[in-house]
Amino acid sequence: MNNKFKITLWMMLSALPALSCAQVKNIVTSEYSTVNKIITEKETLYPPNKILLVFDIDNTLLTSGTRIGGDIWYQWQTGKLPLKPDSSQKVPCLYENAISMLYELSPMQLTESQLPAMLKQWQQKHTAFALTSRAPDTLFPTLRELKRNGIDFSSSALRKKEDALPPFEKGKLKRSWLYSQGIFFSSGQDKGVILDFMLDKMENKYDAIVFVDDGQANINAMTKMFSTEKWFSTDFTVIHYTKIESDLIKQQGAVITLAQTDIMSTDWKMLSGSLASIFPDRHKLCPIN
Repeated sequence: MNNKFKITLWMMLSALPALSCAQVKNIVTSEYSTVNKIITEKETLYPPNKILLVFDIDNTLLTSGTRIGGDIWYQWQTGKLPLKPDSSQKVPCLYENAISMLYELSPMQLTESQLPAMLKQWQQKHTAFALTSRAPDTLFPTLRELKRNGIDFSSSALRKKEDALPPFEKGKLKRSWLYSQGIFFSSGQDKGVILDFMLDKMENKYDAIVFVDDGQANINAMTKMFSTEKWFSTDFTVIHYTKIESDLIKQQGAVITLAQTDIMSTDWKMLSGSLASIFPDRHKLCPIN
């Protein structure tokens, strides 16, 4: 085997791992105009019914900013931001009690004002649904805030071809999940695994999939899953939507400031103190202050 042939063979073999990942495209943007451009490009390449759109909710469609109960508050509470909560600021019973209660109480707003109109336009042509890390017990406040902000996934939900209505299904993988009105509540499970599971379950095949999420861990999970040989023929685009955190960094130099953590901590103590006073039995079951 001569050296020239060896070099050529080595180059071909070296390219194989890259080729196996070639169908996953990673985009970072802080504007839905970029998302719209990408979807429009897909529409020139594939039939409308062969394009699937998947959206996260928190800090992707809706946001609570830096209020308690929002995604940034959650990241702070779970130590995912540079600024960490001290022992007096840590919320007890975070998953058992606090998060679902705060979703019930807290209003949310759109990440971008034009989103409902954009979504309706996409939904007229394509299958589109939401894939959230929220737990099943947040169904009703989630539907309430989406509806209040003009968003409804029921008409465009991922479903089996024979299903006339959006499916209502629940089950358990590593954790419990619920799929209702075009929203999949995954309880924080790997979103790549979940989407792979859902596509198999609904028995639909798509030529192109566009996934939009603000969380880097979810971006990584999708990229890993859809870089596998099983999905090699699917044109998969993963969009990391960074507007909320990018805007905060531009405005104040960080996703969250010390002053904001003090306000959130004070707000929680006021709320939990009132609840403990009014509902002492609930407080005994799971102390919240």
